[in-house]
This record gives sequence, structure tokens and C-alpha cells, in this order.
Amino acid sequence: MIKIKKNKILLIGFIFIVILTVIAYILNRSVKTIPSTNTIPIQTESTTSGVVQDTTADYQYGQTLIQLHQQYPWYSEIPIETKDYRIVYDFTKESFRIRLLITSSETIKQAAIKDLQNIGVDTTKFSYYFIEPQ
Repeated sequence: MIKIKKNKILLIGFIFIVILTVIAYILNRSVKTIPSTNTIPIQTESTTSGVVQDTTADYQYGQTLIQLHQQYPWYSEIPIETKDYRIVYDFTKESFRIRLLITSSETIKQAAIKDLQNIGVDTTKFSYYFIEPQ
């Protein structure tokens, strides 16, 4: 009986040591080195100038987009696409191009013009033209 108790104690002790070893191994593998907070990033002239150029370009893009939306407040609403027509703005012609996808009718043309007005286009100030299907 004493021999069995002694063996149980040894077995429990052995299992306990194995478990501690496994836990220590796992914890050791998962420990990450925490970088020092005293480190200073190295910035060369080329990286600094690149950041400045990117920031400047981002600012200019934003300003251009603001101007575009001020001049053309409906810009984010185009293209307008339906089963009958597709409307885009042609900046080179400074006019809306309405491409008809089916045989033209006055009703479809009026619907396209109405869609332009619905997004805030003043059709007396902005011109438009139709392209008939071929």
C-alpha cells in the first residue's frame, strides 16, 4: 500500500513537472519583444521630401475636387443609366451626352432631360445632345 501511494505521488509529481515545462515552453514562444519607446525613427531627406510631396498632392487633389463640386454640384450623380439611355458629361464639349439605347422617342428624350433636372442640372445653362442608336 505504501509503495502504491509512493508511486502515485511520484506520478503526480512527474505530471506536474511535465505540465509546468509545457506551459513554460508555450509562454516562452509567445513572448514578443516590445520595442523601446525611446527609439527615434530615422528620416532621410528623401523620405521626408516624399511625405511632403504626397501631402501636397493630396491637398491639391482635395482642393480640385472641391472646386469641381462647386462648379458642377451634380457631378457625383453621373453617369445616369437606364434601360433607355445613358447620360455622361463631356468636359471637352462642355455638354451632356445622352446616348439613346433604343429607338428614339420624344418621351424618352424628355425623361432624360427630366433626370438631369432632378440631379440639379440647370438645363438652360448646360447644353446636352443626343446620340441615336445605330
